[in-house]
Amino acid sequence: MIEVTVAFESKSCARARARAETTLAVRHYPARIARQLALAHALQRRMEQGEFRDYADMSRALGFTRARITQLMDLLLLAPDIQDQILHIELPAGAPQPTERALRRVLRTPVWSEQRSYWTSLRS
Repeated sequence: MIEVTVAFESKSCARARARAETTLAVRHYPARIARQLALAHALQRRMEQGEFRDYADMSRALGFTRARITQLMDLLLLAPDIQDQILHIELPAGAPQPTERALRRVLRTPVWSEQRSYWTSLRS
């Protein structure tokens, strides 16, 4: 005699289980530095479209200090491949994040090859 156990699952149970598994998955969000770099690109576009005369005008209009606008816009001086990597950083909520302050070391040099070297050491 052979016994076989067969389990049937309704479609609604299968969907509920799939939703529960998705809910339990860890969500990743763009890193703060990625959002800051995206903001810098958006502000640059607005500047190019003539919405602002200069950074001082931009800072007054947006309620930022001139120093903060300069810090954000300095992110655009990073090598394009570094910017691309930064824009794709996604981390789970609460995870330690690379900071803009740490990137200032990378920004000290205008030479992209040196920036890449600093960026590599920062990432490791």
